[in-house]
Amino acid sequence: MVRVVPSDDSWPELFWCERERLGAFLGDVAKDLEHYGSTAVPGLSAKPIIDMMAPIASLEDADALAPVLAGAGYRKIDAGFFKRRFFRREPRGGQPAYHLHLAVCPRWPIKNELLVRDWLIQHPDVARMYEALKMDLAMAYGDDMPRYTAAKTPFLRHITNQARESLGLPIEHDWEE
Repeated sequence: MVRVVPSDDSWPELFWCERERLGAFLGDVAKDLEHYGSTAVPGLSAKPIIDMMAPIASLEDADALAPVLAGAGYRKIDAGFFKRRFFRREPRGGQPAYHLHLAVCPRWPIKNELLVRDWLIQHPDVARMYEALKMDLAMAYGDDMPRYTAAKTPFLRHITNQARESLGLPIEHDWEE
């Protein structure tokens, strides 16, 4: 079920606490762990999920961390990604869920998700348009997460390329993950 909730001022602090906790499980990988997605944008309504991403040297390295991350409450999810591994920690006691992406990314920290986060923070008008879109889509596709995600993808790709152009980076054409 797609559930978009009002912004919660505790989301950034929850990320920092989880990043610190994961340090014991991820070692040096945790030092590059970034908060991204709507919960990383102050004042933006979001699904109650703290999205986190860190670069990893290889998918094999990410796979090797799966048993360790299981000890931290994360389970590996096959979401069809080609350049990353995805782990989820279910919500507990009123806390949000946590999504952890370990991405093979030679251009870190110039990663599209991080560029979008920063673009939305720097452009509150664009963040409000994105928020309105998400609210409309949650109402239209409340029980269909894949359709919700697919419907917001064109907007996200557009602002990704706006952010890239603003930094003098080439337009993104390879959306394979």
